[in-house]
Amino acid sequence: MKMKKKFKEYRMFILCLLILIAFVILGVIWFIQGRISLVIGALLLIGIDAILLFARYKIILFDDMMIIYEWKILAMLPTVIEYKDIQSIEKKSQHHLYIYHQKRSSIYVMNADEFIDAYQELSTVNNKD
Repeated sequence: MKMKKKFKEYRMFILCLLILIAFVILGVIWFIQGRISLVIGALLLIGIDAILLFARYKIILFDDMMIIYEWKILAMLPTVIEYKDIQSIEKKSQHHLYIYHQKRSSIYVMNADEFIDAYQELSTVNNKD
């Protein structure tokens, strides 16, 4: 049975939340000004941003690997890291972790301690098999 745990990517959550607030403020301003076509555009952007806020950018821990998000050039793209490649995980702050594998990856989660506990639990399950 494949087990998995999901964690929100903290940086993208904050960024999407700020963008959502900006779109709502713009939508209200345009509604007051009577610019209905811009209000409709703002509503569409609010919908897209809400999907990004609640459904995307999740760090996922499986039994044998994890999927994290890293900045690659100008985009936040998923990266797969297998547990066998991980040398260590270092907690830098409440939200910031370093994962040492072929290189050092920096990730941000809502709760670093919960992430480390879930990783240890899932990697232990994988080692027992």
